[in-house]
Amino acid sequence: MKARTWMIYLSVVALVVAGLGWYAADHKKTMPSLPNVTPNSQTSPSKPAPPTPAPSQDSPASSDIRGVIEGFYGDPWTLAQRKSMLQFMGEHHFNTYVYAPKDDPYQRKQWSRLYPASNLHEMQSLVQSAETNNIHFVYSLSPGLPAPLPGETSTSDDETRSITYSSPSDRDQLAAKIDQLRSIGVHDFLLSFDDVQETLKPADQTQYGTNIASAHITLANDLYQREHTLDPTFHLWFAPTTYYGVQDNPYWQTLRANLDPAIPVIWTGNWVLNPTITSAQAETVTHLLGRKPLLWDNYPVNDYTYVVKKAPQLFLGPLVGRDADLPGHLSGYIANPQLQEEASKVALSTISDYLQNPSGYQPTPSWKNATATVGGIGDPAAWQLFCSYAQESTLRTTSNPEFVQMTRDYWNAPNPQARATAESRLRAEFQNLAALPTRLSQTVRNPDLLTEINPWLTKLASLAQVDLTALDSLNDPQNATLRQHLQTQIRGTQSSSYKIGTDLLTFAQQAAAH
Repeated sequence: MKARTWMIYLSVVALVVAGLGWYAADHKKTMPSLPNVTPNSQTSPSKPAPPTPAPSQDSPASSDIRGVIEGFYGDPWTLAQRKSMLQFMGEHHFNTYVYAPKDDPYQRKQWSRLYPASNLHEMQSLVQSAETNNIHFVYSLSPGLPAPLPGETSTSDDETRSITYSSPSDRDQLAAKIDQLRSIGVHDFLLSFDDVQETLKPADQTQYGTNIASAHITLANDLYQREHTLDPTFHLWFAPTTYYGVQDNPYWQTLRANLDPAIPVIWTGNWVLNPTITSAQAETVTHLLGRKPLLWDNYPVNDYTYVVKKAPQLFLGPLVGRDADLPGHLSGYIANPQLQEEASKVALSTISDYLQNPSGYQPTPSWKNATATVGGIGDPAAWQLFCSYAQESTLRTTSNPEFVQMTRDYWNAPNPQARATAESRLRAEFQNLAALPTRLSQTVRNPDLLTEINPWLTKLASLAQVDLTALDSLNDPQNATLRQHLQTQIRGTQSSSYKIGTDLLTFAQQAAAH
């Protein structure tokens, strides 16, 4: 999810779900008025410019940014997974990849440490792969004090390693990290202050008081001017601590008054997880930020389903709920994918279709085409059937609308013949779902994809078996043994934390209560 994924998602759910208010107050608090920030209030000693490789391609104009950001919490993708994604992106008209995995320590908690030679060589291989696929590479640096995840606390080491904004030596360390990455061909950077604690060290309080926005903007301006002088191809993006909403706030007041206008600013929408994002919202935020926002869309990211909901989900439905003219009100659009790189390609393919032709985008046809974009699918019908039950998300309230209609036809059947027809359709559907593990394992020539989806595939087939029992029980309501077996099966499926096909479980529960 966006750099804020788990924290912000945590924040999101905390505000929505009772009992999870661990984080919301931190973002709703009122800040005092902030003074104007003077760029370059701290200057750093000059240093010789490092060797600067000529960029292989120009950065896309900000309005042309169509990207994917690896910005979630959890196990980062492997080099092979990233290269696979870059190839997919090149084939689907994306042009920008942002490297921002929260659990790469060199990117966040140990931001000041240079990459060891072996890690740097791997990073260089990734940068070269991006170039090969005509994808622009952006590297995220997050030097602030990370906000802890639920159940975690900040350590003294975290506090010590986080940046002292007013320290010339810390700024030099940030510049040295950029120098190292520039040496392997990276010229674009994202300075990320999402998911950071809104406190300043005593040394910074002397200069900034308690106004963290002032510290952030001053550092960003200083970094941009310093690096752009050394490298005219250097570009900088900025992720603020307040990165969602459509209401003015002290952080944004300081940002629009003082942040260099050449620096694009990240925005995730009205909130972190958004069923809809409108052009009117983006236009409002344009005025509040003093520039068009760079949208970080938190779909189809799923990391928060692990940490917050404790019910991991796959999001395999199409992009919906984005205005047809929204891209014209943005400086760019980057999508935050799932932990599952291969499975992410379904939703990302629909996002690509939307970005290429927003006014003509049709979610359902796009989604049907998208299911075929994942490599190694030997039985497209079976794969699409599986995907159809993994569409429930912030964007959609049901896992499979067509199945919901099938159950309505069954429960509302006006006569025995209609009921028998509806039951026949349901039984065939349940049998097909129960057979999916066998069909897909025998036909999918993509072992990484099979590994990614296996927990949900197993759960879906189990739910189908439960619903077959549910139909038998409905046909034999006096059979106590059958009803008890149904209850046991329902409890068994509920013991699995993986979430998919919730409408299947609903049908079984309705049958048990009938």
